[in-house]
Amino acid sequence: MTIAYETRHEAGTSLPIHRHARGYAALVLEGGYEELTVEGRFACTPGMMVVHPDWHAHGDQFGRGGAVVLNLPAPLADGFSVIRVADPSALERLARRDAARAAHAAAEEADRVLPLAAAEWLVAFTHLLAAKPWAPVEELAASCGVSAEHAARACKRWFGLGPVQLRKERRLQTAIALLRAGASPASAAQEAGFADQPHLTRLLRQATGYTPARFPLA
Repeated sequence: MTIAYETRHEAGTSLPIHRHARGYAALVLEGGYEELTVEGRFACTPGMMVVHPDWHAHGDQFGRGGAVVLNLPAPLADGFSVIRVADPSALERLARRDAARAAHAAAEEADRVLPLAAAEWLVAFTHLLAAKPWAPVEELAASCGVSAEHAARACKRWFGLGPVQLRKERRLQTAIALLRAGASPASAAQEAGFADQPHLTRLLRQATGYTPARFPLA
């Protein structure tokens, strides 16, 4: 049976962008923090559960009261999400008995939390990063009325990654999902927007230690 474990985080501390080989869910018991991801920035407060798929990249900034989190090491297949749990106390009791069952039960809830609202120009800029994968960052920043340096600082502050790294991480996550679904390395590289398969191979090996051909299936 999967066992949940509790972690405590001091006020004002942070965790840089990192990833875990195995997915898990984090139920916020006390305090709170902001989760920085390529999907956006999320305010996580008591009663919310953060679902991380395998190899998902994220960072955390803990507030004035720190945070107490119950971690449920139960891989879930639906991707990253933040959920507002209907009955946090009941879920906590279940999680301490059977973490996997609790994680799956909570993941079925439909009350998903949206990311915090970013500045309009930053939303437009990140959309352009995805829509124009080969356009220079300087060009995209200028089209949004800011300098490349300002865009880089804002991306780093909001997502935990600069524009180039943000673009790479989005491609990487797409490739990982394709590989885990059984796509060939060449197909995954092409569909995820990599210049070629060796480019995907280098980035994937750096992030996970695996090559596309040996990446574990879901």
